[in-house]
Amino acid sequence: MCARLSLWMCAAVLVVAAAATSRPGRLALWEVVLYLAVLAGAFVVVKRRPAVALGLALGAWLVCYLVRVELDSATGVIALAPALAITSFLAGRHAEDPRATAIALTAAEFAGVVVALTERGGSDTALAVTSGVGVLGVVPWAFGRFRRRFAELREVGWEHASLLERDADNAREAERARLAGEMHDLVGHELARAALLVGALELEPSLTASQREAAKTARASVTAAAERLADVMQVLRSDEDGPVATIEEVVAGSGLDVELRNGRRTGIDGIIARTVHRITAEALTNVIKHAPGAKVTVTLTANLELRITNGPAPRTHAVGSGKGLVGLAERVALVGGSFEAAPTDDGGFEVRAKLPERPRQRTTPTHVHRERTEEEIRKSAKRTVLITSVVCVGIAIGVPGYMVFDAVTSVLTPQQFERAEIGQLEDDLDLPWRTRVDNPLGVTAPPDTECRYYSTHPNPFDADRHDLHQLCFQDDRLVLKEWLARRSG
Repeated sequence: MCARLSLWMCAAVLVVAAAATSRPGRLALWEVVLYLAVLAGAFVVVKRRPAVALGLALGAWLVCYLVRVELDSATGVIALAPALAITSFLAGRHAEDPRATAIALTAAEFAGVVVALTERGGSDTALAVTSGVGVLGVVPWAFGRFRRRFAELREVGWEHASLLERDADNAREAERARLAGEMHDLVGHELARAALLVGALELEPSLTASQREAAKTARASVTAAAERLADVMQVLRSDEDGPVATIEEVVAGSGLDVELRNGRRTGIDGIIARTVHRITAEALTNVIKHAPGAKVTVTLTANLELRITNGPAPRTHAVGSGKGLVGLAERVALVGGSFEAAPTDDGGFEVRAKLPERPRQRTTPTHVHRERTEEEIRKSAKRTVLITSVVCVGIAIGVPGYMVFDAVTSVLTPQQFERAEIGQLEDDLDLPWRTRVDNPLGVTAPPDTECRYYSTHPNPFDADRHDLHQLCFQDDRLVLKEWLARRSG
């Protein structure tokens, strides 16, 4: 909030300066207060309602410019330019879905052009509106979108770093457990040897009864210590250290009437074998809970496709947490397989898993999110460069091109000007099909007349580019013609 307040104060400087200037298009006090209030509202809601904030800023800029286009267009453009650019950037930065803000930009562009063509200034004003919305609205908005994608990539990077730290911690814990297992084997061996030696000492005939009793107590203590060590290591050891039950053993131990079809004749990788064990045991447990008495078929193909299918069964009141199937899906995903579980057409249920021959490299959601975000930021960067280039090239080509078009199509040549005689009807004069400007600054038309202003030559870039031919009509008759020499500078 403090950052947005600082930005609002920076944007407010030019608004206040537009009221303090002595130019004819200066802002009135009430306009300054109104614009600052509108901008404050835009800056407050831009994080939650970026499209609304962008619409407020665009509307304020268009009103400020179009109202003053015939008085002082420079003041109209500059007064709210920083505010519009900042709001556009923030709107692009905070918009989760860019469509609403893009619609706001398009609507403002369309409305500004329509008003310019119908009410204020004509085609030259429409071109200025298009350029202004492009430079102050579209380009900052595109950079805001890029900045959002970059921030998302940075967030994913921190998440990935956290995941790597957790994986490193897990690896350290696993290594410590393995080391503890090795120490158990060594220490257990030494304790067993000590118990054997103390037992032999207990049978020594030269010892007294009390010495034999002491040896017996020592042997019992050593034996108890070895048993406690074994119990502790049983807890520390991973389940994967023990032997893996085959699918036949899992089926036999379930107590269900199961039809087993095992098409796998070769050995299975240890981790994959544990996954097969886990899926089969969990699926059969679910059958016992939710479909007791149902016919069950367990199929394992040669390419490690596992299916556990049960037929329909009477409705039961058993309610599962759903975590078992979720855990199976996660387990299968971790080894690089695919998992599905869904009801069958006959009212039963089927669990399906396709497992690889060897565990594949783990792909976590963070990796996928990072790759997706990297792709999005590359696309966003390309779009930003493309939008900026299109706007800049459009202005660089469009503005001079329009100036040439405006001058060439509105030329009243010196010969045509000389042939125009006072008192002639307007329809009898040889006039261009369009005027250069409607109401040029600093030129006052005679009362009760309607004046036309034309270019004097087709070059809009030389020192005489502002010269105009003025023809004024009253009751459709020419009453005044004048060459207006308006040197620039």
